[in-house]
Amino acid sequence: MRALAERKMEQAQYRISSRDYLRRAGECLAEGSSKFLFYAAFELRCGIEARMNEYLEVWEHISKKKKKGWRIAEMGRNVEKAFKTGNKIVRWAVHDKSTNELIVCLYYTPVTSALKKSGEKLGNYLHSMKRYKVHTDQFWLRFRNDLESAYEKLAIANTGTLLGPPLMKSGTGQVDMKVELPTEGQLENPLTSIMKAGKEIKINVSYILHLPNPIEK
Repeated sequence: MRALAERKMEQAQYRISSRDYLRRAGECLAEGSSKFLFYAAFELRCGIEARMNEYLEVWEHISKKKKKGWRIAEMGRNVEKAFKTGNKIVRWAVHDKSTNELIVCLYYTPVTSALKKSGEKLGNYLHSMKRYKVHTDQFWLRFRNDLESAYEKLAIANTGTLLGPPLMKSGTGQVDMKVELPTEGQLENPLTSIMKAGKEIKINVSYILHLPNPIEK
């Protein structure tokens, strides 16, 4: 009984990470009825905002004022000013220097221009409808297509675990990185292993337009 109560309590929580918004949007899309499309639009719109917030929030060189925004276009400008990567994905790979074996590979997956446009477009659906539309109206097909497109792009933006590209600290020569550790902890051992004393590694940073399939880890 206690386990069941805990599970119900967990399900009742409304979590606010970008991945949580994405998950709920997927559930709304899978439900199928027209009303759930509007709920999906809300969740996706919030998921896009949340992902940019997650990128902005953890960096000390970004002002508090820029971290408080909610307009997608403005947040996008703030992210671009901070990172200057455009729509490119950042791939950060660590290899064992002696064997060239890949130890760990991390990605920064940005909120792209296309995803920002999708988010702004979804905002148009979050108002009362001016005219009733029967279920056969092409509006519903266009609406679902817009949602599915935004969902796919937001899923990519949530694939990476780097919360921005590695940045050089001014005047120190040190590199600053902000990394999300998944709750399962898959990355903990590889990240710990590269910090061992005496282990020689080489790091490769590249900027790519598309994630590899399958994704390296």
